[in-house]
Amino acid sequence: MSKLRYLTKEGFRNLRVNKLMSVASITVLFSCLLMVGIAFMILLNIESFIESIEDENVILVYANLDIEAQDYDYMKLGVELKSISNVANVEKVEKDAAYAMLLSEMDEDLKNYLEGLDENPLPNGYRVTVTDMAGFEQVVSEIKKLDNVLRVHENSALARQLANLRNTVTYISGGVILLLLIVSLFIISNTIKVTMFSRRLEISIMKSVGATNAFIRWPFVVEGILIGILAGGLATAALWGVYHLVQSTLATTFDAFGATVTVEFRDYALYVLAAFVAIGVFTGVFGSLTSIRKYLKERKIVELDD
Repeated sequence: MSKLRYLTKEGFRNLRVNKLMSVASITVLFSCLLMVGIAFMILLNIESFIESIEDENVILVYANLDIEAQDYDYMKLGVELKSISNVANVEKVEKDAAYAMLLSEMDEDLKNYLEGLDENPLPNGYRVTVTDMAGFEQVVSEIKKLDNVLRVHENSALARQLANLRNTVTYISGGVILLLLIVSLFIISNTIKVTMFSRRLEISIMKSVGATNAFIRWPFVVEGILIGILAGGLATAALWGVYHLVQSTLATTFDAFGATVTVEFRDYALYVLAAFVAIGVFTGVFGSLTSIRKYLKERKIVELDD
């Protein structure tokens, strides 16, 4: 335990002594994680934008004209709609409320004409929202098979377009994030290799006085963990600040398309922090171990030659 504490302290000391290279490693890792985070937040906003449009693409189900809101058949129809697979929500649309809303949206001449009618010409109905737009047409097909359904108003073409758009955005965004992660690992690995190259004399001296490979590796592992934690924390804070600055602009842009997007960073902050720290620690430790292995092997070859 005393040896472990000593080696851990050495890891902290290495980070402090080699300030320039430590700052370089943290900066590179911080920049890469920030780019990944920005891509992730853009993906979340686009997903939220698509969801808000999907929420507006509802299925209007009109019951037979002779069915009143208090009738058993009307209640039964609502239960049957809720039992259909992929249905997220079923909302009553009683004809009196629908008629009043219709009148409020008309000009005065047409409104006066309709108000002169003896009875409400609209049927009672339901607003149906689906969970997955990919199954929109299947839900419509199931609804049309039900009894007491007068007519179904839906937009299957829009549903197909939204489903295709969601899949396309998911694949492209996922590919971009994966590509950024691969590039980040490559850049960070090379940065750590440069750091190790500048300290090859230190490693050689430690081997010369009889230090084991594990003894030499551990301080570098601790250093890699610290670099990952610092870079992950800084990247999370920076991403929060950047997103806060552009959030209002994004909201205004999406509002222009008639969609309300309310993606708050604090809802994902802990997940982002955990992911960034995990990626940073893995990268720091992996880069340190793979880079130091070369110099340990080189020293071993020298010993054999001697």
